[in-house]
Amino acid sequence: MKKAFTYSCPTQVHFGVGVSKTLSSLLPMEAESILLVRGQSGQASAPILELLNKTRFSIMEVSCDGEPTVESINAAMGVVKGRRPNAIISCGGGAVIDVGKVICFALANNLHNYDDVTKVSPVQMNTQCETIHIAIPTTAGTGSEVTANAVIGVPDKGAKISLRGRGIFPTVALIDPDLMRNAPRSVILHAGMDAVTQILESYTSNAATPFSDALTSSVRFLGLPALKKILDDGDTTAMNNLAWVSHLSGLALANSGLGAAHGLASVIGGRFKAPHGALCGRLLPLILEKNLTCAPIGSDIHLKLSSCIKHIESVFPITQKNSPMSGLTTWLDMQGLPRLADWSVTKDDLVSIADQGRLASSSQKNAVPLNSADYLDICQSAF
Repeated sequence: MKKAFTYSCPTQVHFGVGVSKTLSSLLPMEAESILLVRGQSGQASAPILELLNKTRFSIMEVSCDGEPTVESINAAMGVVKGRRPNAIISCGGGAVIDVGKVICFALANNLHNYDDVTKVSPVQMNTQCETIHIAIPTTAGTGSEVTANAVIGVPDKGAKISLRGRGIFPTVALIDPDLMRNAPRSVILHAGMDAVTQILESYTSNAATPFSDALTSSVRFLGLPALKKILDDGDTTAMNNLAWVSHLSGLALANSGLGAAHGLASVIGGRFKAPHGALCGRLLPLILEKNLTCAPIGSDIHLKLSSCIKHIESVFPITQKNSPMSGLTTWLDMQGLPRLADWSVTKDDLVSIADQGRLASSSQKNAVPLNSADYLDICQSAF
């Protein structure tokens, strides 16, 4: 072993087709009221609400529209003000689960709004909640059900911040691919590219550990073929593999960090309200190519990056000579994945985005050091 490392995942995980149907057996026997945190439309969480309506519990609901912000967190906490649900269920994508994490932590610690949460001590943040929180993802993307952080947008600052601590971990995760199969194509694409980016950035991170390598090496070649089968062939059974990739990506990133794609995505998403997964998908091919160019030939990281790029070429054959990522980029364009300009980014914004992205926390664990010119080149190519 080259380095000492620590890992932790106190979340009890149930993975597989149909596991969501065991939900009622996991709720505390003495519970009287349950809070369901769900997406705005309620479509993805409908099977879970149907299960809950067959129980004796009183059900409260909080809906989330888009990625969480300070304002939306405060609005959600206002809905449950003065109430004490015995358990919280967050059913939706990573944004919904992050909202559930914050609400659960706040209720368990008698906090009333987002500002209260940000003022707690590190000891309190790392004290596991006594309130039961069951996370049920309905997208294959973030792996948020097994991470100790919640990403919150702060519009006033044009940024996103991450609340971190063991107190944020869900108690239980139910990962059922059946709940993910009927998501809209754009959601499957954006979430899937987030999962793929998390796996590949974790695998090539300069802070990767033997534990994260064991996780990422086992699935780094599963994500893109599964995503392609779902979107090109309508093969929804491939969601089983994509759900597994997403789950392991959450475990891996918590133990290795990520890279420049997530660093830039956090900046752009905070400033322009662009979907996180879509940004990762647009940036990943460019960053893999740039990292390979900057990696010392023959080094371990060069070998890692080369293996990732060769795999992507095998799934998406090149469409432009001497451009190994051109096949994936062409496919993403055909899927309608937006470019930076489509989110109201202007050419005048690119320099500041590049500078902020280089300094972002995720970028500090990028596969290789990249300079300001490298980040600007990536942004210009994604524009």
